[in-house]
Amino acid sequence: MKKIVNSTNLRDQTYDIIKNMIILREIEPGKKINEEHIAKEIHVSRTPIREALCRLENEGIVKIIPRRGAFVAELTETNVREILLIREVLEGLVARLATENMDRKTLDKLRHALEKISSIPEKDRELINYTRSEVEFHALLLSACDNQMLQNMMEMVNAHLQIIRLRTVVLPERAKKTVSEHHQILKAIEKSDADAAEEFMRQHVRSVRDVALKNIEAII
Repeated sequence: MKKIVNSTNLRDQTYDIIKNMIILREIEPGKKINEEHIAKEIHVSRTPIREALCRLENEGIVKIIPRRGAFVAELTETNVREILLIREVLEGLVARLATENMDRKTLDKLRHALEKISSIPEKDRELINYTRSEVEFHALLLSACDNQMLQNMMEMVNAHLQIIRLRTVVLPERAKKTVSEHHQILKAIEKSDADAAEEFMRQHVRSVRDVALKNIEAII
């Protein structure tokens, strides 16, 4: 478990640590979150722990039951279907607006991020690095879209997407297909073709949704 490095942004650091524990299934779905144990491990009081859990409950990742404590929310097939349906619409629009607002510096960063995800992950550490690079690619597009309301809406689904990413990328051939789909998106952006960028992004998300629902038992 990662420990708090310093007191700066204590709340955000505590939130990130607990969220990553859930994403990586260090705390399994449906299990109670041991506030006292986490507080001792990362050397913080219970207050930032509880604040982090409230944030995670608002995002639908944690369920707080009065007098019983906080539990990791369980994914269902309906959750996965709904999250990825919403993601298709939102990220399609992100890709369109980002293409229309793209500058050379951001384009270079997108190319660099795509280079980093071109290697197929084989070990857990490489898997984490892979998903971080994919998240970076999408985060660059989100920043470039220059639409605060859209960015806020994407923040609401991003944590759920991280959980699904880690479950789908290990499925046979999924990582390779993800790289290919991202190259299509990037090529459309390089051509300043907003229509194509949106369509390729939507195709990518539909592809993820199809494989996730086909392998739903491995996802949830």
